[in-house]
Amino acid sequence: MVSTFTIIGLCFTVLCSLFVPVAVWIYLVKKDKKMSRRILIGMFGYFAAQMMIRNPMLMMLGTEQWFADFANGNPILYALFLSFSTALIETAARFVIFKYAIKEPASLSSAIGTGFGHGACETLAYVGITSVVNLSVALMINLNTLAKTENFETLKESLVSASASDFFAAGIERLIVMFIHIGLTVILAYFIQKNMAATGFGICLAAHSFYDFTVKLISQIGASVWITIAAMAVFAAMIAGVTVYIKKQEKEQINQIIK
Repeated sequence: MVSTFTIIGLCFTVLCSLFVPVAVWIYLVKKDKKMSRRILIGMFGYFAAQMMIRNPMLMMLGTEQWFADFANGNPILYALFLSFSTALIETAARFVIFKYAIKEPASLSSAIGTGFGHGACETLAYVGITSVVNLSVALMINLNTLAKTENFETLKESLVSASASDFFAAGIERLIVMFIHIGLTVILAYFIQKNMAATGFGICLAAHSFYDFTVKLISQIGASVWITIAAMAVFAAMIAGVTVYIKKQEKEQINQIIK
């Protein structure tokens, strides 16, 4: 039997990775009808960058013996490579969106929409769908309605032995990641608005690389998942501070125009 606490953890993960993104999407569109288009563009930007370009390239590299030797023999450099490539492709996707896809000046509103779409696509693709499947399987195991196929015992064991706290951590991690995606997009939009696109690109690339590498490094040393969550929360708080500053700057500019 899958424990009640694990079931609750799975429900929490589904809530954070599926229902929250949908609820936020509805909320943003109700406030601004243009948001739906921005969100969809942001989602496609992530899909194109990661799932159509970076992931297939990593799969191709994974078939090369020299790359496998590099990954196995240099775990820190490999983590740095993964972090930098993630940051580069995602920052490039944001930049292309603002330059060519969004038919409006880069602004706080457009950045929130595309940034949320970026984060929502990642969350739904990597956690949302999987969490729904895991919850469904766990319920069927407890109700004894899951067909006892060849993989039944393996699947059952993985859910029964899983730590419930990991599912709670996964849900919280997804919320933090979506917020970070929005914050990085807001920062890039701000610099584009100031005609400092190259500077903004460099800052976002460096910040994203540092964040991703730090998280991977903490995981590699075998630290608790909650230490990883704490590090992510600190980074998110820093991003939040910058985002609040940008919001104040934009509000002051609007007030000056009105005057």
